[in-house]
Amino acid sequence: MLLKLDEETNRRLIKAKDRSRRSKTAEAYLRLKDHLERFPDFYNSELAVPEVKRKSDLTS
Repeated sequence: MLLKLDEETNRRLIKAKDRSRRSKTAEAYLRLKDHLERFPDFYNSELAVPEVKRKSDLTS
């Protein structure tokens, strides 16, 4: 996977990997995995924003 980060996010990731003594790849992997475990399926959850009906759908 290729991941492009803005400068601020990259800087924060580097600081985190330095503190943890992990590689940057390992730090990014663990943080992404943690996020997905905490928020497993947002778009299919009750928290997701409902789809907005199109005007054409309302008139049929």
